[in-house]
Amino acid sequence: MKKSLLAVLSLGLILVVIYFLASRTAEPAKPVIPAVSLEKSICERVSEQFGEDCQRILLFDPHSRLVFAETNSGIIPVLTNQEFTEFKKFIYPMMDFQEFSEEKGDRGAIDWRADNKSEKDFAILYGFAEDDAKTIIINSEGNIQPTRFLVRKNLWVWYAVFEKDEIKLPAEITVYDEEGQIIKGNE
Repeated sequence: MKKSLLAVLSLGLILVVIYFLASRTAEPAKPVIPAVSLEKSICERVSEQFGEDCQRILLFDPHSRLVFAETNSGIIPVLTNQEFTEFKKFIYPMMDFQEFSEEKGDRGAIDWRADNKSEKDFAILYGFAEDDAKTIIINSEGNIQPTRFLVRKNLWVWYAVFEKDEIKLPAEITVYDEEGQIIKGNE
């Protein structure tokens, strides 16, 4: 009888210990709070790298881990870590304001750049667009419509991020105006 009672008590004690271990919640991970804000850190790196002042951060895109920083001469995309706490690398080439305005006759309402080298499973098409370019379609990548944001009057930045190592180059891009007429590319 003593052995049975001892076995039941031992089993009960084991179950109580298992219950407490299973129900015990782990302490939540403490967030890493950097000493300098990401915005300030990126601006400092931009200023160091390009030798000119970082004017402002235009956009933080949490889905693509991109930050777009503006300098006097252009806009540079910056890749961050998943948590948006650390700078990883600049994406080259920079989008240059003067180059864009000087080459309007040759290129039309948009220009674009591609980067296949920043990181594994990360490729990007990006560039400038004027107001005339109301819709941009990247035909060579499955008819993707890129994200865009306004920088200033008549100047937009557009970009599309792909979770793959390489983009098919040269990219086939069709640009439409407000009435749906093709102003660059063909379909």
